[in-house]
Amino acid sequence: MSALPTRARVLRLVVPFSLALCAALPSHAQQGDVAAAENLVRLFYAEHSKRFNDGDTPLLNDAPAAKEFLVDGLVQGELQGILQFDPVYDAQDASISDLSIQPDPDAPLLQGAARIKVTFTNFGMPIRHIYTLITVPDGSWQINDIYSETNDWSLSDLLQSAGVDIRSDPGSEITLKGSSAAGSTVGSGQTQAANGGDAVIPGMEEGDLPGNGLSSEGSDLLFVLDGSGSMWGQVDGVAKITTAKQALTGLIGDLPAQTNVGLMAYGHRREGDCGDTEILYPVSNFDTERLKPVIDAITPRGKTPIAAALQQAASAMPASNRPANVLLISDGLETCGGDPCAAAKALAERGINTRVHVVGFDLTQEENQALQCIAENGGGNYYAANNAESFTEAVKQAVADTGKAAEPPAPAPEAEEVVPASTLVFEETFDGPELAASWQTLNGTDRLARFTGSGTLFVSALGGDTIYDNKNALNRLVLDEPLPDGDFDLSLKFKLHEQSGHESVSLSLLEDTNNQIGAMAWIWTKGCGSYLNLSLTRLSGDPEGKPEVSRFDVNLFGKQIVKTVCDKAGRAYGNKVLESLSTDGALLRLKRRGRALSAAIELELPAADGQEGGPYVLETDPVTVLRLAGKPSVLAGQWNKAKSQESHFEFDRFAIELVSQ
Repeated sequence: MSALPTRARVLRLVVPFSLALCAALPSHAQQGDVAAAENLVRLFYAEHSKRFNDGDTPLLNDAPAAKEFLVDGLVQGELQGILQFDPVYDAQDASISDLSIQPDPDAPLLQGAARIKVTFTNFGMPIRHIYTLITVPDGSWQINDIYSETNDWSLSDLLQSAGVDIRSDPGSEITLKGSSAAGSTVGSGQTQAANGGDAVIPGMEEGDLPGNGLSSEGSDLLFVLDGSGSMWGQVDGVAKITTAKQALTGLIGDLPAQTNVGLMAYGHRREGDCGDTEILYPVSNFDTERLKPVIDAITPRGKTPIAAALQQAASAMPASNRPANVLLISDGLETCGGDPCAAAKALAERGINTRVHVVGFDLTQEENQALQCIAENGGGNYYAANNAESFTEAVKQAVADTGKAAEPPAPAPEAEEVVPASTLVFEETFDGPELAASWQTLNGTDRLARFTGSGTLFVSALGGDTIYDNKNALNRLVLDEPLPDGDFDLSLKFKLHEQSGHESVSLSLLEDTNNQIGAMAWIWTKGCGSYLNLSLTRLSGDPEGKPEVSRFDVNLFGKQIVKTVCDKAGRAYGNKVLESLSTDGALLRLKRRGRALSAAIELELPAADGQEGGPYVLETDPVTVLRLAGKPSVLAGQWNKAKSQESHFEFDRFAIELVSQ
């Protein structure tokens, strides 16, 4: 979140009479006692306002004082510095009036969590906040999250986005419980540490539920349920979401008493929102009957952000050495451009005993194979189910398998390096006078492309902004040939004549402009001059909307071919490399290995300026794709910075090669 504008430090706080008195009242926080939760928020505001008016250290920057009000995971030294604004007033400075603090009239208690509504006017703007509070082991309320209805941010979300681990340490909560009525003041030091038990992990915004600590004897299990719109589809005449709810509800009551359980969903709140993931219940040891109404309340609505859900799942899992399992239930593939296979691998690597299991419901064979990599990368098991009965059995088996210890992987045998053998599937040599009949030219302009007579296709680009993500890019070549099964390489031998300093060559698998994955060699000019880059690009989304974009860039003139072009020697040799692109060219590859795709570039480095020449190869880290689609595509273009300058390219050879070990 960007910092809010700084304003003159002015405070005009209209304090209700009850707030002025509350600092002298004892805390009576008990489970279900909304009045005590409201009182804690009033005390929190009173202390925050006093410090604000006196110019003292802000409450949220004073960790020991903040611990009296917030769950430990939200207590961070210099918190306002991390956020770059004051979350209590929704601004850096404040002119506050019309402050109101009361239980949320719509849902004062939401499945055990208290919701307190705070409204005020700040510099003339009405602000609406929802405070979520949970009970900690000593029975006191503590603030679990602050959510701004006005500006749509959540304190826990912002902290996680800033890279802060918001999980609580067991048994370390400090509360206001036990402070005496006579002369009691907030921040007076009359605090009492929680006695016994493990603290609750703070969850997200609305719907966070308190647990009763964590069982150290059992294991941790997080259910991640698909709440996307496709779950309304029917199997055996019953909506898939209904079958999933029935299966989960029936299973949770049979879990061992020492199991710590949590629940997460995605796509269940908003249509078309790839950020719609929510921890409905953080992993805790509790009466599992509490989960049943939460499961029943899930209503499918939106998209399928599996990768984002798995990334967020880490915040719901307690830090421990206990066996930890995530069970993902999905009826479809990722629809938000994320990499769920990589996310599963990262989640599994966070703990020695962490595994990610998947139940695929009502999927085609291809879709089952695509989702299977999540379980493979997560060290877990995959279960396919095509009807209600097999789904229930799959979930039962998955839950049973989560109780088993993961088998340590066998040591990998040392193997000799094997050079992959390749079989040519398709080749275009650009000899002319025509392209192969299976090529299609999108937005073709003959005056900007012609055969040279020496075995290359000359392509000119001009006007800027004719790159891979522009549907109006000129002379994009698309090949209507089937992709081979198994591992393969797409390769393009090209020459690039740098003129504008903003040239690009793309080699991709293209469904449409908003749905493609490809390799790109490109030049960018700024600061110390031009430099060469290699990228792996991925776009996913509605063909007519704004796609989700992932791009992995490597600057070849920054610690690769040369350390930097900002010194005389580096700049001189970088210029020689760019010249060699014009005379000798380079080979761009898009490589498929299993479900992983990567970009690679091969070129012959010149021997000059004291540097030895020779072959040079660089390959990006791979990205995992669940569903391989699209047609091979080639594009020569410019970035919009090129303005009115023209860029020249030559295509020498395109090939599809099947690769085998």
